[in-house]
Amino acid sequence: PYLKSAGIASDWPYGRGCWQSDDGQCIIWFGEEDQLRIMCMKKGTKLNEVFERLNKMLQVVESIEGIKFARSDKYGYVTSCPTNLGTGMRASVHIKIPNLTSDGTDKKAKAVCKPLGLSVRGTGGEHTPIGADGTVDISPRARLFIKERDIV
Repeated sequence: PYLKSAGIASDWPYGRGCWQSDDGQCIIWFGEEDQLRIMCMKKGTKLNEVFERLNKMLQVVESIEGIKFARSDKYGYVTSCPTNLGTGMRASVHIKIPNLTSDGTDKKAKAVCKPLGLSVRGTGGEHTPIGADGTVDISPRARLFIKERDIV
């Protein structure tokens, strides 16, 4: 309801689109909650490879004539989602933690991660269930006023 009240969903379903790379590891959504969402994913432990590919995609998008992003020198990128103010970036890992999810919930995982400044989500994003095998999505809780390198 908050998206509708802000007029963000007023043109639904028009004005939206999605592009996916041939290997399925990169996606760009146009006209969704943050207006533009760029995602890169890869199995494995080499986070720098994912970040480098994401950076290349950003450079391509930013080089498109007529594209200009709302950015403040003080606050960073401005989006329609206040929690994404700043870098607008969320980096996460999907990891199996069966000892903390053996009861079928993420309660224990959240209790362990919260003091570390980490968020636990289901594998489909916010408000989704954890994986049947105990896989969860873990990311830094804070996104305001932090640098991309600190997120990764």
